[in-house]
Amino acid sequence: MPTRPRIEASDVVFMYAPEPRQYDLYSGTVTGWGGRARSREGRALGEFLARVDEAKRRKMRYCASVDFLVDFGGFIDFCPDRFLDSVCRDLNGKPLIVPWLHDHSHKGHPAYWFCSNSPDYRNYLIDQTERASLAPIDGLHIDDYRGTSACAAWNGGCFCEHCLREFREYLKRNGKLSASEAEHFNYRDYLIAQGITAERYRQNPWTVPFGAEFQRFQREAMMNLVKQVYEHAERLRRKPLLRSVNSSASSPEALLVEPLVDYFCGEVDHHAASGKVSAEPLFVYRLVEAFDKRQTATASGWDWAWIAANEKPGMVRTWIAQAYAFGSVFMVPHNQWCYTPEKGTHWWRGKPEDFAHLYRFVREHHDLFDGYLPLTNTLLEVDEPRFEKAKALALAMLAASVPFAVLYRTPDGRPHTTGNSRTGGYCILSVERTFANLPEETRNQLRVKSAGSFIASLRRRVQKGGYPLVIHLLNRDYRVEEDAVAPADVSVHINNTLLQRLRLTPREAEVLSPEGRTIEVALQKSKEEIALEIKGAGLWTVVAVK
Repeated sequence: MPTRPRIEASDVVFMYAPEPRQYDLYSGTVTGWGGRARSREGRALGEFLARVDEAKRRKMRYCASVDFLVDFGGFIDFCPDRFLDSVCRDLNGKPLIVPWLHDHSHKGHPAYWFCSNSPDYRNYLIDQTERASLAPIDGLHIDDYRGTSACAAWNGGCFCEHCLREFREYLKRNGKLSASEAEHFNYRDYLIAQGITAERYRQNPWTVPFGAEFQRFQREAMMNLVKQVYEHAERLRRKPLLRSVNSSASSPEALLVEPLVDYFCGEVDHHAASGKVSAEPLFVYRLVEAFDKRQTATASGWDWAWIAANEKPGMVRTWIAQAYAFGSVFMVPHNQWCYTPEKGTHWWRGKPEDFAHLYRFVREHHDLFDGYLPLTNTLLEVDEPRFEKAKALALAMLAASVPFAVLYRTPDGRPHTTGNSRTGGYCILSVERTFANLPEETRNQLRVKSAGSFIASLRRRVQKGGYPLVIHLLNRDYRVEEDAVAPADVSVHINNTLLQRLRLTPREAEVLSPEGRTIEVALQKSKEEIALEIKGAGLWTVVAVK
């Protein structure tokens, strides 16, 4: 079986295909969300082929994309006589629109939420896939991949004829209804007869009669469709393609699609309006590593709206640094979708002079990023029933620079760990623990001391005995008024018990920073630990211990 392609930790990923010279300014390696030909011939096809060629000539990988919701206008044109038959409906039969596209329309029609269980709409998604595959692409991205399963989860749908028919078959197939019962069963009519209103269903669809079964049916249908789209594209291109979806690996629901994708490519909430650097993205980056995958992140539409309104590129630089420091990727902020209910869709364009040096730094030192995993003696157990408790504990540990990796147990009981590590020799941390009563062996792995505010990420090389050990120091003392961090002295203390996992003795340290400044470091060794003292650490300091 061919090896699956993957995103590397030093990749520089563009969300959309930019003006070509930006590839060079940022040292780009991947286009993650590259669209498709608007038609199968003529000028539109030529423009798409040219976009792909611009990337390929630079030895970049180009991922085309398919839209499960946004291209509503394309479906109206694709199926002009009966597109209304494919609109998602609420319990009252009312057509549903995509909320964040409330300010969009096509030929006088709003942005309908089209049903991904409709045969006509599925045909259109396959048509998109085929147009995406007309060029020599390297990957395929799916935007709004959840389709109707998301509409069922929180937008009051879907009770169209296609969903009602398929759900009836699902219940029969799973022994919830007999053949005679299924013949006359209409889920919409059944709920109305039970006194369920459209608003009650929207508020909590899991608690209505057959609600859990309906959600599982929609999820199963979504997974089958996503698999079909990827496999169709790979047959057309005759090779494995980089597979991604627009999502952050941030919840059990988001992780459902994990077996079908090679990486997650999408929005991660950064809480920009707080004026502070949020640690929540770090949990996403640590969680996705349990599956040996990466998040290629951007911020949310409302995060970018705040950046656009306040013009704070310095905050964005903190986002870029923390993604790479924790083994994931932050996509080049060259053209960012912004959203607020008041302004709807608008855009913010980042300037290369604000960000390009960070990406060039990563590429120039790719050997300190690729092939690394967290160095720790602790695995934090995470599962679906106790997910929020585990997340709270993880965030506290991240904020205090307590090293850990995630041991994630899926609902079927399968364990997932970073690098498929065996759990023997690790301290397994249950979520019943609190931060205040962490085991001593966990708490004493690493200490970071500073008058400022820093988070450290320890990463070991998988090959070559684990060295160099890389320490990423992230300065969290961001001042929103200055749009910058305040440099500070910092010392890092690593317990020798942790270093013994590498079976080598550290001898020297090299300090690097994206600004190219010369930074002094003193490496001190004792029986208990090694200690490094760094003067004037700025936004992001990378220490290679050799």
